[in-house]
Amino acid sequence: MPRTRRIIRKRFTEGTEVLCSEVEESLLFGYGCIGTAIELRTLEDWRRYWSQWRDTIMPKVIEHRPGTRPFACYVVGEIPPRPVLREPPLDHRYFKLYVPASNGTGQWHYRYPEPWMQDETRYLRDLGIVSDEEWQRHLAWRRRGHGPYRSAFHLDDYVLEQGLHE
Repeated sequence: MPRTRRIIRKRFTEGTEVLCSEVEESLLFGYGCIGTAIELRTLEDWRRYWSQWRDTIMPKVIEHRPGTRPFACYVVGEIPPRPVLREPPLDHRYFKLYVPASNGTGQWHYRYPEPWMQDETRYLRDLGIVSDEEWQRHLAWRRRGHGPYRSAFHLDDYVLEQGLHE
């Protein structure tokens, strides 16, 4: 019988900086109560947090959510935003977020399902960001099924940084 992978917890010591789970969820998915409302108000805030935490978040996303990339990659401009193929009906409350910049401009970012936007993994594969090996892991991940939350600091197999510290 397969065994559950054990989470190796990190020791919290004085001066250790730990990413708040709300901000990490906002960097991953774009939504959250504290992240987008307080900490991530402008494009400069997104860039500051993403540059600080990119090396921590990105390997975990590629391992535990293959074929996807954090929402912050689209906001800061590492990956061009997926184009909206057609607007969904107004009664569908799909996610969209306006991120203002300090110079008075801003940009809308969307997370619509197909047919309103191309599937994220196919889009990343068309751009050459997702390799064939990651594509195969993505297909296996989708077949296995995944849910959004298992506990307070677990998003499917992805463990939020705050949940790694004791």
